[in-house]
Amino acid sequence: MGRRWNNPDYLAELAEADRAPELIKFWRAPVFREKFYNVPVFLLPRLSQLATEVPGTDLGRRIYYERAHALLVVADVASSTQPAAFDLDAPPSATERKFGFVVGQAFHEGCSLADVSFAARLPSELVVAIGKRTIQRTEWLNRL
Repeated sequence: MGRRWNNPDYLAELAEADRAPELIKFWRAPVFREKFYNVPVFLLPRLSQLATEVPGTDLGRRIYYERAHALLVVADVASSTQPAAFDLDAPPSATERKFGFVVGQAFHEGCSLADVSFAARLPSELVVAIGKRTIQRTEWLNRL
């Protein structure tokens, strides 16, 4: 797709366009050149920024890869399960448990609550409420 997908000005212009694509079929991370497929356009700026927040070592590359994939899965599951419509007064449904699992995995990989909320396009309070109902271990709450 070229360098334009890593250009912040182009991304801002694309976000304002009427016919902007929802998914980018193929994208390479600007720092590590990792390949990602079917990336939501709204996540591109954050994934680009995330690459600069980890060290430029093999370990940093691995950390980036795991966190980026965790956020991509959160965005994908959130778009297919509609977590904003979950009934928090009823017992967790199978789709809510699935969403809670991917949120728990994102926290396990070191993603912040802000990143998970952004990827899911939900308020952080709702992410925490769903997490409390579906994530078995409670240590993740101490990191927030």
